[in-house]
Amino acid sequence: MSVHEDLTVAYHQQDTNYYCGAACAQMVLDEIGAGLLSQDDLYNENHSHSTIESGWATGPDGLQYTMNHEAPPGNPAGLPHGHPYFALDAFSSEDSISRLLVWTIHYWQVAPIALVFGAQHWIVVRGFTASAAPANYSDNTYSISGFDVNNPWPPVPSWGPPHNPALAPPPPHSATDGCGTGGNRGIADEHITYTAWHDTYMTGVTFGHWNGTFVAICDPSPPTRPGAPAFRQNPMRTGRLIAAAEAPRYALEGLTAYGLNDRKNYAELLRRFRPADGVLVQRLDHPEMFYYIVPVRESADVTPLAITVDALTGVYRESAIRSTERGSVFTTLPRERALETVAGRSFELPEFGGRLLVRKEALCQCPHLVWKPCRESLTPYYPFYMFSVGSQKVYVRTDGAVFTALHDADRGI
Repeated sequence: MSVHEDLTVAYHQQDTNYYCGAACAQMVLDEIGAGLLSQDDLYNENHSHSTIESGWATGPDGLQYTMNHEAPPGNPAGLPHGHPYFALDAFSSEDSISRLLVWTIHYWQVAPIALVFGAQHWIVVRGFTASAAPANYSDNTYSISGFDVNNPWPPVPSWGPPHNPALAPPPPHSATDGCGTGGNRGIADEHITYTAWHDTYMTGVTFGHWNGTFVAICDPSPPTRPGAPAFRQNPMRTGRLIAAAEAPRYALEGLTAYGLNDRKNYAELLRRFRPADGVLVQRLDHPEMFYYIVPVRESADVTPLAITVDALTGVYRESAIRSTERGSVFTTLPRERALETVAGRSFELPEFGGRLLVRKEALCQCPHLVWKPCRESLTPYYPFYMFSVGSQKVYVRTDGAVFTALHDADRGI
């Protein structure tokens, strides 16, 4: 019998495309009784205290400082073990940091904040599913099957581009600010299998001060010992992509295997709507990695549940579900609309490259969507159509935003 624990952490999106650390701090500090603090104030504090290494929007040391400095005195949230102290944990193994995330949620009843996609992005880890709850901080006898997270990306609509404060709120944020409803594009409820967590999210820092480590901001506990391997699925790959029409079956089997179909919000949507054929996406940073997004559609424009499966094996990877009655977690921009978005238009090229006129006759379109963790998309539910004009690439995100480059070297955005 598996154990599922999920803390109540109200979801909020980041106010800019580099405020992920501030948004995560806002969510967790609100959880422990500090109220909804301004992301501008939180970012200014964590950025100015990211001093161990330059180049970070929010560095691990800066985020740790902010969490401890802004944690409310006393214990207003009634935490079972009193006032939290947030430690900066940089472990040499993904297994160890993942177990510390589980322990922090189970014992301290506080959501940790994890550094994912190398060193690009911060997310809140609010829940887990495992074969058993950990008996103590060094328990390594249980296996992890998945995490529930609050990913603050994408930024709120008022940020843009173009920046348009008239679209606010938020900011300021409130209990009813619309974050995560789909109307603001954010995804308030995401489940990630341990397979996807291991190979896509918690991949470790590969440079600088924290090189070779896996980083999170957690309540303090002594380091865990390397132990029993967490639950992963490693089926044989045939080399053939499964058909798009097969993907819904694998998606539903995955939800059943992880017990998600028994959760009330999943069960209600699956009772009312059926999954559509999978939408194929190729990873640009791992060319041999493909996944399907399986939309569970209410209508052509409304997708309240999206499920991803490995396109080579059919293995369930993760899912996202709306938290309110309205909104979508995945926008299926038609291929023809994407083409119309760029054909006949001029776009500014990076690095003083001038302007590019995209002529329809000279345009080559990739037959499937693409994605990698980058400043322009920090969730796999917002992939891109990719067009080639000679050697130049143009990317149209599935919400219609257009880019001439994807930036994947940022730190802590």
